[in-house]
Amino acid sequence: MYKLLLIDDTEHYAFQLKNELEQLLEPSEVEIDVWVPKGSDNPRDTFNGLINPSTILVITDYDLTSQGQTGLFGASIVDWCQSLAIPVGDFSRGQASNLPSEPNLFELRVPTSGGKSALFIASVFKGFLSLRKQLEGRPDLLSKRRPAGVLSAVLGVPELESQFALYGSRLTSSNGALLDKILKFTPIEVEPSTEEKQTLVAYIIGHLLLNSILKFPGPILSIEGLGAYLATSEHDEISILFDAARYSGPFNELGPFFWLSKVDTLLDLWGEGLQAEFEYESSGELNRSIIENQIKRPLSRNACSRCHGKNGGFLCPFTKRAICQLPTCSVSSSSWIPAGARICRIERDFYDELAPILGM
Repeated sequence: MYKLLLIDDTEHYAFQLKNELEQLLEPSEVEIDVWVPKGSDNPRDTFNGLINPSTILVITDYDLTSQGQTGLFGASIVDWCQSLAIPVGDFSRGQASNLPSEPNLFELRVPTSGGKSALFIASVFKGFLSLRKQLEGRPDLLSKRRPAGVLSAVLGVPELESQFALYGSRLTSSNGALLDKILKFTPIEVEPSTEEKQTLVAYIIGHLLLNSILKFPGPILSIEGLGAYLATSEHDEISILFDAARYSGPFNELGPFFWLSKVDTLLDLWGEGLQAEFEYESSGELNRSIIENQIKRPLSRNACSRCHGKNGGFLCPFTKRAICQLPTCSVSSSSWIPAGARICRIERDFYDELAPILGM
């Protein structure tokens, strides 16, 4: 049986979250452990006793000191998990300012507002579990040289390996613990077990998918990315319209998400009904016009003060707003967004304000 570990120094919240997760996860597949750190605990020994090779996910509060365990914070749990290639998510109820809103590539930030915690944790657990099971069921996948090759095979889209690879150029540099773990396998005399390989590969491709590919629209679009691509704010309408293009792989419950290639196939099909002499300024305007012609009514536009929602076509992943390719509206920056995120650009005002501060 696979394991999920919850760490919180407030017992009431810890067991409340456990009860919520038990309603969302299959009891035959997961054992949920709870650790409420006490002053008498030896933190590292207790942690090591609660995890094992079947641990899929660890979730920890930021401040773990209220029960007398001084000096123990979620950051330590995150470091321990990363050194073992165990996915880890952290959250903070009372000290949200101590946690950046955006996690590192190999870290998960658990939402605490609106009762979203259990839904997020359950989806992440099921996503990493799905990847682990597929690797366990297909040992041949471990022979692939690149994480992008494994991920594209797992998702059933081997033709997208090169696009996925563009998201992984800084994988090892983003986590020193991951690099250390990989280097331990490099001497010829150190041959990792199949289980160790499966754990590490699932860890890498899971974070690559969740924290990069799904976050920065490219071959897979979030609903915000789809809205920007079609230059409309009517997310409910287009979600239904493009149901045939919906992504159903790991972490899909955090969506909806859509395959860009299938979206384009539908646009090509519906675009045949658009008059040949139709003139458009941008790809977003064309895409919206195709949909409007298909549903026989105008679509609501995005609230862009620069073009009044006429263009669109791209999403700024930081401001979450639709933007277009005009120089006054957006810029492209490979240092800010992965190279594979071809539906992403950075909103001009946001970039101009932050680029000098960050030395870009």
